[in-house]
Amino acid sequence: MYTIGEFAALGRVSVRMLRHYDAIGLLVPADVDARTGYRRYAPQQLAPLLRIAQLRDLGCGLDDAAEVLRSADERDALRRVLERRRADLLASLAVESARLARVDEQLRDLEEGEHKMTTVTYRRLEPVTVYAASGVAPGGENIPATIDSILPPLQAALEASGVDYREPGIFWYDAIEGTEDLRVWVSWIAGGDPVPGDGWEVVALPGVERAAVSEYRGEMAGIGEAWHRFMQDVVGDGATFAGPCREVYLQADGPQSTWVTELQQPVASGSR
Repeated sequence: MYTIGEFAALGRVSVRMLRHYDAIGLLVPADVDARTGYRRYAPQQLAPLLRIAQLRDLGCGLDDAAEVLRSADERDALRRVLERRRADLLASLAVESARLARVDEQLRDLEEGEHKMTTVTYRRLEPVTVYAASGVAPGGENIPATIDSILPPLQAALEASGVDYREPGIFWYDAIEGTEDLRVWVSWIAGGDPVPGDGWEVVALPGVERAAVSEYRGEMAGIGEAWHRFMQDVVGDGATFAGPCREVYLQADGPQSTWVTELQQPVASGSR
């Protein structure tokens, strides 16, 4: 039998972590002295400890370790856990690669000694009635996934109903009061006499007296950076934001590299 200190050293984990594993039932000592409370571990417990340490080193959670250790088929459970972790890492690599590209672009801008200005114009936005559906992006994050959960069901419902709806698609975003969440709206222009239906709402987007407007051309992966640059330029013009922003998808067929999105940000009427 090993003392807790010896067992921790063999598994290259801390004594504190072993106590935590005991508390959550992940790796319970083989023996606990009733008088002193000292924990002792059996030699056969070293294999599960090393498995936990291995999975933690790979970035897997304790829930993953529990899934493996408690499975009747440890090999199969391990494969499932590792495949999930691999998928997570690939997704993270894609996100970080895109972020690295944006960092490189910013560095190039600094070396060139100037900010690549977007073309910003200011104009009135006319009122428009749309068929819309919405979802919540917790913490205002992972907006593309939220859009992906809204858009296909909305389009399918509109197609099945036979109502008249038209391009361009219009997306907008509302802060949810009292939270850090964001309500994401996806819509198409309603034709004819708009009617509410199962799977959508009829929303009358009001006209905006003055809005900053710019076009973004390219992949959706870059639209966040486009918004950032756009907002920087609008702020540089001394404008004051006055309402939720909108995205109007002027061209959204074919490869995303050919897409054209109009960025719209309402501003106070006295701006510029």
